[in-house]
Amino acid sequence: MNINIKSKLSIGIGLLAGFVVLLWISGSVFINTLAENSGAIIEDNIRSVSYAQQMEQSLNDLYTTHMSALSGNNAVLALKKDSYQKAARQFESILAKQESNITETGERALTNQLKENYSNLCAILESAVQSPSILPQIASQQLTPAYHLVQQNLSQLTTMNVDAIHRKNSIAQQTASNVTIYMSVIGGLCSILGLLMLIRFPSYIVDPIHELIRRIKEIANRNYDQTLNFHTGDEYEELAEAFNQMAGKLQEYENSSLDRIMSEKKRVEAIINHMGDAVIGLDAAKYVLFANDKAIELIGQGEEELVGQYGPDIASHNELFHKIIQTLSGEAEEDIGYIKITDKDEHYYSIEATSVHHDRHEEASQTNHLGNIITLKNVTKFHELDQAKTNFISVVSHELKTPISSINMSLRLLGDTRVGKLNEEQEQLVSSIQKDIRRMKQTTADLLDLTQIESGNVQLNTQKVNPSHLLEYAYETMIMQASQRGLEIDLQLDESLPQVQADTQKTVWVLVNLISNAIRYTDSGGHITLKAQKNGEDHLVQFAVKDTGEGIAPDELDKIFDKYYQIDRNHKDRNGSGLGLSIAKEFIIAQGGRIWVESSPGSGSCFYFTLPQMNKDT
Repeated sequence: MNINIKSKLSIGIGLLAGFVVLLWISGSVFINTLAENSGAIIEDNIRSVSYAQQMEQSLNDLYTTHMSALSGNNAVLALKKDSYQKAARQFESILAKQESNITETGERALTNQLKENYSNLCAILESAVQSPSILPQIASQQLTPAYHLVQQNLSQLTTMNVDAIHRKNSIAQQTASNVTIYMSVIGGLCSILGLLMLIRFPSYIVDPIHELIRRIKEIANRNYDQTLNFHTGDEYEELAEAFNQMAGKLQEYENSSLDRIMSEKKRVEAIINHMGDAVIGLDAAKYVLFANDKAIELIGQGEEELVGQYGPDIASHNELFHKIIQTLSGEAEEDIGYIKITDKDEHYYSIEATSVHHDRHEEASQTNHLGNIITLKNVTKFHELDQAKTNFISVVSHELKTPISSINMSLRLLGDTRVGKLNEEQEQLVSSIQKDIRRMKQTTADLLDLTQIESGNVQLNTQKVNPSHLLEYAYETMIMQASQRGLEIDLQLDESLPQVQADTQKTVWVLVNLISNAIRYTDSGGHITLKAQKNGEDHLVQFAVKDTGEGIAPDELDKIFDKYYQIDRNHKDRNGSGLGLSIAKEFIIAQGGRIWVESSPGSGSCFYFTLPQMNKDT
């Protein structure tokens, strides 16, 4: 008959539970026996001994009180004293308790005799009151013998109960010895049976599992020639049969598909190696799985130094791979952009990271993530075109500065009454042309700044400066314009802030640009707040320009710092170039800071940027 594992576990655990119950029952019985014997000693005999001692004390009080009265020839007065009455009541009360606490053979007769002798003693005392003339004879002939007789009865009562205590104590000791022997025998038997189960039962359960684990590890190492032989007649035998079937199927699959897999692998490797772009594959733990020939050439390390190696370890001594890991981990503070690689000529590459998952529709799942494919695309031609565009904008901006200045001078001459007075229509035309010229002048200035940024020629004049001074410069520059629009600027200064490392001119330009945008998009009666504060433990100072304007839609927050992008407001004049925030971003990044915005429609906007604190050692 086959017994399953569950039944065997139930039998084993049931036996252990039975041993525990047996020990519990036997221990309870023996302990109750000891408790009964001990309780008999405490509850019965000790109480009788106590009663005898208390009665002896009361008897002594009676006798002492009366004898002192006899010496003064006033026995009547002795019987009326409170001490005498109290001692008599106490003796009688305790005697009544003793009569209800008879526990030993002969104790009833002894108690009755005690009661009788006590009554005789009381009668002698009362007769002494009635015959004062014979008081001395009573004291010597009757009272003292009666007192000693009662005292003798109390001593016998005490001795009887003390002997009983010793006897019952001997019985309790013998019972305890017997309990120790019985419990030792029962505990020894249970321990032997439990030890046998402890030796045999876990091995029966665990040994097949260990064997199964060892075989599974062999299967994981692609060694499919594995079999299990369990003849236990339970689930282990079924498990062995299922495992053997699985190993056989895997062996068949390995033999049938290995050649096809190897062929597909070689085909994929050939395709990757012939790609024009550099391709690198990393697993979920950032170990390099493969790298085509172009990637190996760009990184400058052999294939054996890349494939199978931990990505961050390679990045620690390879600058290009360091940038790749930064892009993959999202640790780069800003977009790395193009990577310049110089061989015989200068080449520019962009880094693209593609995450690979089991299911492309479940990319957010971490357990579904398999790894990443890094592609380095050659964008040299696009970079050259971008450089040409930058140069063209720079040349055009420079060329436009001269005619704009000339037109501006001519407009000033037209407005001079010495040249001739203009009529009202002509003055309106001149005013309109002046506005256009100012806008063109601002646009060309922005374009020149942009070309300097794109060409990497931004010149910074950094120095230590107090954040409050930067806010004050910007405030004084824009307070008049804000007042004309009916706006209030709240300047919140904190003189305790540490100094920052910054280019004063460019930082004030950023603040002015942010305040100008706040003025443009805030209705009359609104507020603009300027403040600076410490930015946690990043050793940065955070500046903020907050307004109570219209706010920015969520879909525009990511685009607002892009070049030439302007927020579309139907009721606002689009008189900007769309370059201000883009240039502000580059100025802040060049100084080692970061700029961002928080806003929602109808709740105003708050632009933040950070600058590094001044190094204390500087």
